[in-house]
Amino acid sequence: MRMRALFVTLLCFVSGVTADASEATRTFTNQFGKTEIPVSPRCVVSLHDFSLTTQLLELGITPCGSSGRKRLFKGTIFRGASQRFDASAIHYIGTHQAPDIETIASLKPDLIVGLSYHAALREKLSSIAPVVLLPVREKNIVEYAGQLADIVGKQARFKELNMEYQGIVNAFKNRVRDPATITVTPMEIYRDGFRLIGRGGMEEVISDFGLGHVPAYANSSPDIPYSLERISDFDSDVIIDTYEEMLSEEAETMAFRSTAQWRNLFAVRNRQFLYLNRSRYGETMNGLIGSATLLFSHVGEREVLRQADLKEAAQSR
Repeated sequence: MRMRALFVTLLCFVSGVTADASEATRTFTNQFGKTEIPVSPRCVVSLHDFSLTTQLLELGITPCGSSGRKRLFKGTIFRGASQRFDASAIHYIGTHQAPDIETIASLKPDLIVGLSYHAALREKLSSIAPVVLLPVREKNIVEYAGQLADIVGKQARFKELNMEYQGIVNAFKNRVRDPATITVTPMEIYRDGFRLIGRGGMEEVISDFGLGHVPAYANSSPDIPYSLERISDFDSDVIIDTYEEMLSEEAETMAFRSTAQWRNLFAVRNRQFLYLNRSRYGETMNGLIGSATLLFSHVGEREVLRQADLKEAAQSR
């Protein structure tokens, strides 16, 4: 009887420790302030599918709720995640611009992660669960992914991914001669214009590889839409655009890519225009690894034509 009583007491003690551990908290601090967060979050809500939900899944965490895109008479798309992971257990909580507060509350999360522009919702969401904002727009992917890994306790997995990415960067630098003399422009084309956006962290990869840009790029802004008439200002050795296969964007931009201005670009004429599926290369660590691997194969493992070399050769004749 004494042994049984001792066993029951010990079981209750262990159960109590487990319960307390599951509710234990710690302070997380970044540029957006201090937040008391659970040590082992049980239900994480992501306010941005492309940048946060996909990164959580890569780290081994399935969020209980996420923003996404609803298609008429079809299922929800979690951009960057739906084609690569089983997202059936993730509840749709609205768009990343306007998440549904009631739906989030119904999930009873113990942690909510968002981006800096969700600051206006922070106070309201904090009544549901602790809210951590991450610097996806203010910092590079390695920086914010490291913070996300920290708050969900997946630092070891992040270190593995970062080591793989840095290995590709070092290999590129060892292989490519004078990468700064190769000009690259990442962009996103629309029906009647374009913006200078490199999905999948492509700007980060270009910078880490030490590749160059045309002069117009230095004075440009990613938030400004440019018309077709400006495309020649960004005539680079390599041009990169991305598409979302599930949204039929390639068909919508066919007219733009059929114009004489587009076809006369150096990169297009010399088959150095890269068109990448951004759902497979999102703004995540695996997105960086994928983008870096692709750019390495197209630039580091072939003889890239450089406009500067051709001009120099012409002048020497």
